[in-house]
Amino acid sequence: MDFTSVMTWVGPTLDVAAVALLAAVLWRLGRDPGTAWAEREARLQTIFDDLRTLVAQSEGLARDLDGKLAGREERLKVLLAEAEATVGPRAAAAPAPAPARPARVEVREDEPTSTARAIERMIDDGADADEIARRLGVPVAEVRLVMGLQAARAARRRVVGRETSTHA
Repeated sequence: MDFTSVMTWVGPTLDVAAVALLAAVLWRLGRDPGTAWAEREARLQTIFDDLRTLVAQSEGLARDLDGKLAGREERLKVLLAEAEATVGPRAAAAPAPAPARPARVEVREDEPTSTARAIERMIDDGADADEIARRLGVPVAEVRLVMGLQAARAARRRVVGRETSTHA
């Protein structure tokens, strides 16, 4: 094969390659690239809408929590005032023995306690915090808080028991 025969075929080969590339470009453009962009924009819009909904829900939950915390703060202030009024006149006299505390904290009817009670039952059964959180669908931090409160009550009972036995 000499150079002249190669040059004879180079022109038609380049023409065929150009036609093939042109066909590929037309085929690629025929699929309407705007459709893919429209789908992406629709998905992004859905994500943004979901985020707006989550933000609105979290703001509502935060307002509810603020209201509950304000109510608890007021209740604690009233209890503190009552305690100061009760302890105030006795402060000069001999200190009064610590009152016996119940094993469980009494809670008003309007407060949800079923989750806390379920957590305490599972703690008594020997389950760990991660397992309890998984079973009940509550945050692990909440389970650990209930565990800490239960341990504090037990320690308080031990201290009161020792004080009672030394005073007798």
